[in-house]
Amino acid sequence: MTQRVLMQGGADAKLVVSKPGIEASLANLDQTVFDSRWSGHQFYLSGTLDSGNDSVAQLNFGETLPEVPFMLGYCDPSIILNPGAQYLQCEAYRGGGTDFWIYAAVTSSAIQFRFKFGNQVGRLYFSLFRRIAG
Repeated sequence: MTQRVLMQGGADAKLVVSKPGIEASLANLDQTVFDSRWSGHQFYLSGTLDSGNDSVAQLNFGETLPEVPFMLGYCDPSIILNPGAQYLQCEAYRGGGTDFWIYAAVTSSAIQFRFKFGNQVGRLYFSLFRRIAG
């Protein structure tokens, strides 16, 4: 039976709840539904990236962070024709997995955004938070 909850005390205290079928003690960040090590966040950066005609827009941080930051964001798919009229949830990945119509990929040193709908231009509004807990 898979142990989906891990509670650990002491100097490395943490509480981890893994996704179904994943052993909590072996789960990486993408395989968890809760990880207390991410309970403390510090605002890092916010902004926008525009992408059109299947081009990739990238913003480099100017430094390499020790952890990939947590991203909150949304995509406005119609900034030229009707700005603010609608938004779509972006497919968010921590690197790789970028063959999607809309994606935002965050690494420890940059954020990328691609909007792949013909000649439309999409805008990603994002905020990044860096982990400050152990």
